[in-house]
Amino acid sequence: MSSYTYKKIWESHFGEIPKDDDGRKYEIHHIDGNRDNNDISNLMCVSIKEHYDIHYKQGDYGACVMIAKRMDMPPGFLSEIQRGKKRPGIGGVKKGTIPWNKDKPGYKLNLSDDARFRMGSSNRNNPKNKIKDEDKEVILKDYENKVEIKHPKLGKVQRNGKIFTYERAFSYTYAEKYNVHNNYIYQIITKKI
Repeated sequence: MSSYTYKKIWESHFGEIPKDDDGRKYEIHHIDGNRDNNDISNLMCVSIKEHYDIHYKQGDYGACVMIAKRMDMPPGFLSEIQRGKKRPGIGGVKKGTIPWNKDKPGYKLNLSDDARFRMGSSNRNNPKNKIKDEDKEVILKDYENKVEIKHPKLGKVQRNGKIFTYERAFSYTYAEKYNVHNNYIYQIITKKI
């Protein structure tokens, strides 16, 4: 059954779901908290703010976080919701659970040498792959001359609210080109190494 079946059921009884002043559709709340109980008597149409308040009063902070994301609240606000609150099912395994790779005695991960190389000593962080001095000079010249960088995030606002700068885009692009970590390129262009 589709997760939006309850919306269709509500609309079949009452018509189209209304919108608030910001153009966001109202939300359909399950009164008894059981999302599988789509009986019309269990469905209630509420604004997104009312929906948030209902779940907050119930102590369902996981739902509050999801609703707050739909309200486009900043990450700091989302953290405040969860501060000191333990969300059930999040952040760990029940005590006594056997790890997936320990359920059989003598279990060993059977990987090829290439897979071990990619998992263990990543070639991006391998000291043998560090950049030569002449390459560092090329990187510095390119950075000082503001070589055109075609990075999809360049100039866009990130989830943390900061703009993806030319400096970061340059670091990411050249890290990929030289097969090193982007922080290594950043240290070169800021002349820390």
